[in-house]
Amino acid sequence: MTDVRETISKVVDKWFLYEPLLFNVYCTHKLEENTEIKCPFRTGKRRIEYNPNLLKQASTDEIEMGLKTEVTRILLKHPYQRVPPYPNRSALTTASDVTIREHCFQNEKLHNAAHYNFENQLSYEEYYRKLTLICPDVTPEGDYKDLSCSGGKSGEDSQQKTHLSPSLKKGEIWEYEAAASCSEFWDEDEEMADKVNMEIEKAQKTNQWGSVTGQFQETVTASLKIPMDYRRILSQFRASIISQRRKLTRMKPNRRYGFEFMGSQFEPKTHLLVAVDVSGSICSNDLQNFFSIINRFFSYGVETIKVLAFDTEIKQEFELKKARRSIQILGRGGTNFQSVINYYENHEEYQGLIMVTDGYAAIPKIKKNKQILWILTSKVEYDNANHWIKDLRFNKATFIPSLKNRGE
Repeated sequence: MTDVRETISKVVDKWFLYEPLLFNVYCTHKLEENTEIKCPFRTGKRRIEYNPNLLKQASTDEIEMGLKTEVTRILLKHPYQRVPPYPNRSALTTASDVTIREHCFQNEKLHNAAHYNFENQLSYEEYYRKLTLICPDVTPEGDYKDLSCSGGKSGEDSQQKTHLSPSLKKGEIWEYEAAASCSEFWDEDEEMADKVNMEIEKAQKTNQWGSVTGQFQETVTASLKIPMDYRRILSQFRASIISQRRKLTRMKPNRRYGFEFMGSQFEPKTHLLVAVDVSGSICSNDLQNFFSIINRFFSYGVETIKVLAFDTEIKQEFELKKARRSIQILGRGGTNFQSVINYYENHEEYQGLIMVTDGYAAIPKIKKNKQILWILTSKVEYDNANHWIKDLRFNKATFIPSLKNRGE
């Protein structure tokens, strides 16, 4: 039996000498074994995972090709940018596969555009839009949210799923489930995208591309984007919260297929919880800017915001139903995040928590998989805290540039 991790280590050692860009991008992620995934490799949440059971018969060349494919996804930033709300996960992975095959390098295990009767040399987004009409919207666990790929019918058991989609063969179903598993953790992560961009720019300056040449190089260079924008992060966080409230219903027509398939409906109100650090390390200008950020959510369509002011404990609770110019706050002691986390986990009505802080406190214990966005006071505080925030499941972080020097 092949020692897969040892083989991967040998591949990476070779990259150190001959593939500087691939090696440097690989080093931005942690390699982890995961026997539960349905694909040989997958990327997301700053990890590259591999399933040794699916790779035990693979040759060194096959393992290298699989690893190169995942690192290429990172180079193109597919796991970290342009992830739509409530995406079709199997279509996401398949669009990434086709893009890599058409624009980067030949991997015979990836389907090209002709396999789906598509025009070649389209963009990743164009392939994704076309593939949502073909790929079943299947969860990594194998549950079909929409077998028609159009926001339509969903099966509660395998017998019903087979009845709803008789054209799907067993091998195809497994392929789609594996694709959904591959992109399970793809989500917007501007900081990781920035790190990858730095490696691309380094390769540009030193002309150390390795095998990344020609059209592959042009595709990677074209993926360079502007640095992290906290406004975009806030907007995406809201979109992610809203997507959790999407439900299929027979009472509304599907936008594409009418009443033949179910449409979507949303709860009429977004329940958002915002916790503001009012400890002694936060200056008055910070607090003013914090509430300016909170007021921004009213322009995003949020109707009501529950605000917690905390230091070592929750000092105040109040609801905002419109933007305020000034708010009287209490506190100014030390900092402890745990009281806020406990409140959030004990109130199921809140779909998301925004924690506005400088990050100087003990790491909280988080038990439930609920979304949290941390907004740090500056790039310095972000760099100090993000190394532990990024390891918390369903947590992400951003910062306000030069927050201490200006208001927004």
